[in-house]
Amino acid sequence: MATFLLTVLLFGPVTAPITYALSAPSTGAADETGQDPDRADSRDGDRDRRDRSAGHGRDRADRSSNRATVQHLPTGLTAKTVDGIPVSLDRNQLRHAATIISVGSRTKGVGRDGIVVALMASLTESHLQMLANPGAYPASVKHPHDGVGQDFDSLGLFQMRPASGWGSVKELMQPEYQAAAFFGGPNGPNNGSPRGLLDIDGWKNLHKGAAAQAVEVSAYPYRYAQYKPVALAILDQLTPARGR
Repeated sequence: MATFLLTVLLFGPVTAPITYALSAPSTGAADETGQDPDRADSRDGDRDRRDRSAGHGRDRADRSSNRATVQHLPTGLTAKTVDGIPVSLDRNQLRHAATIISVGSRTKGVGRDGIVVALMASLTESHLQMLANPGAYPASVKHPHDGVGQDFDSLGLFQMRPASGWGSVKELMQPEYQAAAFFGGPNGPNNGSPRGLLDIDGWKNLHKGAAAQAVEVSAYPYRYAQYKPVALAILDQLTPARGR
């Protein structure tokens, strides 16, 4: 699956608050010398370990049912990547995030960790936007969409390719379908090919950026880890913990 790229001409220099995914591997990412490529992802690992060591192991919004329940949809949200780059999201982008959270919360085996992986992937691939691709699939613009992308023949929130077997153009232009396809599993629409997150053995043992890459198979595998703090901020805002 190719990764979505946009030009500086349209969206300004990368030093400004970004509204689309980074277009090159982060300067803060690890190299290919044998070091863990998702080292940046471990900066937030203490937070996950605290939840588990405290005996929670459950989504913060609903600890009794292990489900992240969307309770709040802000008009906007700004958070920073691992490298400190601001990412600004509007209500529509957060609505897509809510869809991902809702689909993940009702998919057995996903849990909070899987939802974070999915949010990281969509933030990187489309900046949480449903993107049509009129160059490859003119019919895609006939479906509801937030903008236009031209990343080979990729579509939608996760930049999935019909030619790779992810689904038809009509299916992939539906946010719920894309989320279900990303999570995969025995009840997913892909039947294990292409592999969704639940189809990857041991995905829970991977750093979250590596887990996203295992599904997306991007040419820039180190970028997903950059968005972990943003994904966590989204989850915290949309599924606030009870009793705080």
